[in-house]
Amino acid sequence: MRLLRSTFPTRARRGFNLIEAALVTCIVGVGVAAMLQLLAAGSVSNASGAELTTGINLAKNIRELTLGLAFADPTTPTHWGSEPGESLANFNDLDDFNGASFSPPIDARRQSLTDHTGWQQAITVHSIDPDRLTTDVPNGSAPATRITVAITHHGHSICDLSWIVLDASVN
Repeated sequence: MRLLRSTFPTRARRGFNLIEAALVTCIVGVGVAAMLQLLAAGSVSNASGAELTTGINLAKNIRELTLGLAFADPTTPTHWGSEPGESLANFNDLDDFNGASFSPPIDARRQSLTDHTGWQQAITVHSIDPDRLTTDVPNGSAPATRITVAITHHGHSICDLSWIVLDASVN
């Protein structure tokens, strides 16, 4: 039996040809584009998380500030809201904060956080039925209140934090 030989000249392959180089460029380009999208999505997620963390901390500042306050004003317990002439510096009970809004926000020591421009703390205080905590009652008529702090950043809602305070002097 006889072996047939090819009549085509054989050459040693050296490197890529133009089509192979174009394919490699496309494949690498798609991979790089996907990595850039992944990095962009991670950066956006990280920024959102940082914004939420700041918002929650600003709301907790108000909660910490209200922890040491009286449930009702010691001199005028039936008055709801801040008394005439009262300001942030001398708010002395919970309902004084009803309707208060701080921009720039404040910390638990009542000091303005001037490095937080664009942030706002809006506070509402409502009397609630102590037997049905989701039911609002006329302000000042119950020994339970719900305090809500709404945090916004450049006009966009970031978070709301609510807590309930019971009047310890009532059995």
